[in-house]
Amino acid sequence: MSINDKILDKIRNLLSLAEDGGNDEESQTALLMAQKLMLKYKISQDELNEGGKQEIIIKSLSVYKRLYWWEKVLVKIISENFRVMFYVQSNRLPHQKSVQRKLVLMGYPEDVELAYEVFYLAAESMKHYAGIHIKDNNEDSTLAQAQIRKAYYQGFMDGLDHKFAKQREEMADDNEKFALIIKTPQDVVDKFNQEINGSLAFKQPDLSRNSHAYHDGYDRGQNVSLTNKYLD
Repeated sequence: MSINDKILDKIRNLLSLAEDGGNDEESQTALLMAQKLMLKYKISQDELNEGGKQEIIIKSLSVYKRLYWWEKVLVKIISENFRVMFYVQSNRLPHQKSVQRKLVLMGYPEDVELAYEVFYLAAESMKHYAGIHIKDNNEDSTLAQAQIRKAYYQGFMDGLDHKFAKQREEMADDNEKFALIIKTPQDVVDKFNQEINGSLAFKQPDLSRNSHAYHDGYDRGQNVSLTNKYLD
């Protein structure tokens, strides 16, 4: 088993332990634990690879398809907090009428794998709790459900973004090195700037940040503990 696989296994084990803890005062949230492990691993990795360069890889978040607006918002949040860059890759086969796109991550292998896993855990959690919110509010209209879902998604992602920002502040206060370690490595940024052109653009959906769905999503995003257990 490679070093990266061992680190990922340890992260998954810690996520399970965090969920099993039950006591909020004694157990960190899954994302905080995963991120702290990532930072600690980076310190040891820097010491082991002092003077050398690490491999930079790319990994697709999906196959070519139509990208949803929330995927573009979420990948930006994840990339800003897990030391990776991202871009959109486009393609259109001869038989296709429209251009298909996919999101791609770029960074060190362990950072890319962690960002990939957290992206999908966050996405599945967001969809799961949005579904519960809609069901609890007994809304039958398909159009109304779509609007509620949009507001909930945006609230969830804003809450998640706030959660990450608070974690960064706590880590920086705890150890000044964290402020530097959590940044995307400069050689990853340089490679991205050399090889990738273009920018991510999309139309923000019409939604209300004053709605119950938005605020419920925001609270859930701030406090969510992400594991695969609730999906079983």
